[in-house]
Amino acid sequence: MNDAEKNASRGLVPLHRHTATARTPPLPDLPEELIIEILLRLPARTLVSLRSVCRSWRNLISSPDFTRKHLRRSCLRDPSLTSLRIACYNSLPPRGNGVRYNSFEILSVQSIMENPSEPTKVDYFSGQSYNRIVGSCHGLLCFFEDDGQNTHGFLWNPCTGFIFQSPQISGQAILCGFGYDHFSDSYKLLGIIMENVPSGLEFSTRIYTFGPTSSWRRTDDFPFDEPFMPDNKEGVFFGSSRVCTINWIVNRRVVVYFDLDEETYDQFLLPYTNSDDDYFRRMRTYLCILRNRLSVCCEHLKAQHWIVWQMKEYGDAQSWTKLAPFRFASRSLHWD
Repeated sequence: MNDAEKNASRGLVPLHRHTATARTPPLPDLPEELIIEILLRLPARTLVSLRSVCRSWRNLISSPDFTRKHLRRSCLRDPSLTSLRIACYNSLPPRGNGVRYNSFEILSVQSIMENPSEPTKVDYFSGQSYNRIVGSCHGLLCFFEDDGQNTHGFLWNPCTGFIFQSPQISGQAILCGFGYDHFSDSYKLLGIIMENVPSGLEFSTRIYTFGPTSSWRRTDDFPFDEPFMPDNKEGVFFGSSRVCTINWIVNRRVVVYFDLDEETYDQFLLPYTNSDDDYFRRMRTYLCILRNRLSVCCEHLKAQHWIVWQMKEYGDAQSWTKLAPFRFASRSLHWD
């Protein structure tokens, strides 16, 4: 043993070998602001692995606020992330009655326009049961998966691959909607659940707030029954600093909406309810969001043109504004 080793054995001089690491004091705790700043600079796939470091990191990385900030940073670094994308079903051979949609793909809209026969596949999800897309928000895709008897709600982040699954609920969702409630900083999934019970079919309205300790809760029933069920089974999410709602068209005349904060229903009239009845019956209507405003697209089945109305002030039926109609030359553009 040389002099350095003798001194090290007495604790006088640190030994620069592997034993030195055992005596190295732990790093001081970093401020939370600095930790957040470091994590925001990391790739999304790396963040998925870092969620398992500790509970505080898991909660931080999974929070909606962190997700939005990371998305903004990522888009600034890579502008291609801001390009439009579309989710489409990849239908498989029928199983029993009807077609079963066991998977869907995220495609680049630009690639569809440039190469319709082979568009660029950005992401892909494959499940074990029937998958039904409910909606999307902040880059997150929400969908139901059911096996004919039970249903789960899923929240999927295609960028990271992370999937959050709700508890199982009995029955099938016949009407649904998904959106972000900025008042409570949470994502909510709404479903009208049809369950086969001994006395017949039973319907109930359930809401689920995505989170580690959440469960399905009952809420007010949908204010319309058959034959006045919505034309669009998946509600359209509208969010602003004033209100966050899920919207459906009912009987081509009324928009029924569910307030995600108050968790109550209300309604307002569509702009063309005074139109000629025969002309009205020949139209198909679709809700959408254009320029951050609730809009309704009306497709006339015979005249081959579209009329678009936009609501300038959400909830005020007097603020519907008619945009210029446009025509299309081919019947193949019709939506079936």
